[in-house]
Amino acid sequence: MQFSSRRAALALAFTLVSAVPAIAETADDFVKRLLARAPAIGTTYACFERVYDAAHLASHPQQNVETMTLLVKYTIAAHPDPGEAPQYELRIGVKFRQAKRMKEVDGECSATHPENDPNGPVAAHCGVACDGGAIDVALKDNGAMLVTIPAGARTWTPGADDKQDEADREALHGGFGTDDKLFRLDRADMRQCLVLAADRKEKAQMTRQH
Repeated sequence: MQFSSRRAALALAFTLVSAVPAIAETADDFVKRLLARAPAIGTTYACFERVYDAAHLASHPQQNVETMTLLVKYTIAAHPDPGEAPQYELRIGVKFRQAKRMKEVDGECSATHPENDPNGPVAAHCGVACDGGAIDVALKDNGAMLVTIPAGARTWTPGADDKQDEADREALHGGFGTDDKLFRLDRADMRQCLVLAADRKEKAQMTRQH
C-alpha cells in the first residue's frame, strides 16, 4: 500500500512538472546566441560560413551556391531616440557555380516568434531592399545557423560599374537555383568575413573585435 502511494505521488509530481511551460526565448536571448555574446553600445559583429565540397555539389546538381559567408551586424546607438530599437542586418557573400566573382545580398532584420506561437523559438526575418526577396535565420543548439532563402534574393556584384550593378539587381533570383533554399552555416573566425566589410573603417572595427 505504501509503495502504491509513493508511486502515485511520483506520478503526480511528474505531471505537475510536465505541466509547467518552458520559458520562452526572447528576442534579446536570440540576439545573444546569434552574436555569441551580449551586444555592447556601438556595433557587434558575428561571422558564419559554409564551403561545399565537390562531393556535395556532385550530389546536388541543382545547387548553384558553392560557398556562403554571412556577416551579422548589430548596432546599438549610444544615445538612441525615444522608442528607437537596435538595428541589425545580414550581409551575405555568395560564390555561385560558373561565376567568376562573388555576389552579395543584404537585408535588414527583426527577431520574432513564429506566427501564432508566442512560446516558439525566435528566428530572424530579413527583408532585401526593393522587394528583393526575404531571408530567414534560425539557430541550432550547437551554434550553427540555418539560413532559408525560399524564393531567391536579389544580388549585386561588389566593385561592379553602375551599369553592371543595375543589371545584377534586376535579377530577382540572383543566381540561386532550385536547390538553393536552405543552408547550414557554422560560426567562423571574423577574418573570414572581412571580405564583406563595407570599407576600411568597418574592416578595422571587425578586426578589433576579433
